[in-house]
Amino acid sequence: MHREIEEKIEGFKKDLDAALRALWRMRAKAREKSKEKTGRGEATAGKHMDPLSALLKQFIVNAGLKDAQFFEDRRAALPGYFRPLKTWDLVVKYGDALAIAIELKSQIGSYGNNFNNRIEEALGSAVDLHYSYTEGSLQSHLVKNQSRALPPFRGWLMVFPYVEETIAPKKIPYTPLFPIDDAFLVKEKNKRPQLTAYEARYREFVQRVMAQRLYDAAAIVFTAPEEGYLSDYNLDNFLSLLAHHAYLVMKSG
Repeated sequence: MHREIEEKIEGFKKDLDAALRALWRMRAKAREKSKEKTGRGEATAGKHMDPLSALLKQFIVNAGLKDAQFFEDRRAALPGYFRPLKTWDLVVKYGDALAIAIELKSQIGSYGNNFNNRIEEALGSAVDLHYSYTEGSLQSHLVKNQSRALPPFRGWLMVFPYVEETIAPKKIPYTPLFPIDDAFLVKEKNKRPQLTAYEARYREFVQRVMAQRLYDAAAIVFTAPEEGYLSDYNLDNFLSLLAHHAYLVMKSG
């Protein structure tokens, strides 16, 4: 079983380079289309995450869920606990039950403006879904593993550029009322502390959301303009946990 999962992960990562190159091509086309229409440069690229979503779906099928039903876009709306609905990026049903919910995100550009928004969105999605299946309407729509309910796999996967703007420390923009967590500071002798680079902050986020069990698995894939797969953080673990969950769901049937 362990070797089989390793082979599936190797296959996923082998195909990841092509998926990320396709992502950049789709964004470039969207940028050109936006220029033609408005002259203001790149707009939201829309379907640019589809190649990676397709890889994840194939990985889940290969892990054993051959009869899984996949939902994306508006069809991937799940009932919340603190709000009526939340659209996830990839939802998997097995039979009539919720098996997997994955947030599949990217942040390309506008790093200072969007970093906090991405973090807040990720935390809100995780907490809302947790209470929806423990206290809310999803309680009766879970996979039954023997005599108990199997909580859905909650995953968060970020595609993030590894470029100068994302790997360099940043100045602290304003003075906080209380000290900043040392995990987000770069301290050098005889220099003012700086904030860690955005890529380091996302790494810390992955560590902490998993340590606090807000997500079952989280990972980051690093890429760069016109390039494919450069590196990752925690991707092997993410895929291993996803495959294990798919196996548990399959055995429940």
